[in-house]
Amino acid sequence: MDDMELKHLGGLPDNNNVENGEINEEVSPGNGTCSNHQDVPEGRPLLTSAQVAESNGDHCTVRCPELPEGKPRVLERLKNELNETVVWKIKVWMAILIAFVFIVSIILLFLFLCSGHQEDVDDQYDASSFVVPLFFRGSFTLANQSFVQDSMPQPSLDDGLSKNLQQKLTDIYKSSHALERYFSLATIYTLRNASAQYELNFKMPLEHEQLMRYTLSREVVYHVLLQHLLDQDTENPLYIEPSSLNMEVGKWN
Repeated sequence: MDDMELKHLGGLPDNNNVENGEINEEVSPGNGTCSNHQDVPEGRPLLTSAQVAESNGDHCTVRCPELPEGKPRVLERLKNELNETVVWKIKVWMAILIAFVFIVSIILLFLFLCSGHQEDVDDQYDASSFVVPLFFRGSFTLANQSFVQDSMPQPSLDDGLSKNLQQKLTDIYKSSHALERYFSLATIYTLRNASAQYELNFKMPLEHEQLMRYTLSREVVYHVLLQHLLDQDTENPLYIEPSSLNMEVGKWN
């Protein structure tokens, strides 16, 4: 390959768009710098602190309001607003207080009426109107008693035990909210080999069809007694074995 010689083209302007004329070598403020050149000593900053602050956008000063001086103004304005008259001689603070007292009074009255004793309509009844008899018969075993008596009723042989058992049955049904108004009498008429036979007497009003179907049904009367027997003290001399309890609706001969 032949060697090529590169020659310097002198006199041509650097800007290809300029063909004739001289190129202005001096830079002016319009093209990005200043023509007033001065030698800057080494170590001296090019921009002053004021120029730096201005170039950083720190030329805007924000002043916060002084809170301690503004707070009394707010309190004073609030005081003035509360002392404004709403109607007649009633001021704003009076109206707020009256409304508060009124609301509290309504709440207390509502709580008083709700917590007050309200008589149950179902508790209002005339016991003298219960004239229709109903009785249940059954037996149970006294687990902590051991005695032998004849099969014929002999209440005089152990009258004390019979009375205690009758009182126990009476207390059970008198403590039942559903049955106590209809309950009349409990009777122990046979004691034999630690087994007792009992009779429970109830009285119902003339219209008693629904009553016998629900409240005075055999299931309700039986389970009221059974629940008390399950809760009794096993050391009690009158302890009745719950599993021995049986009951049936009595029939008049």
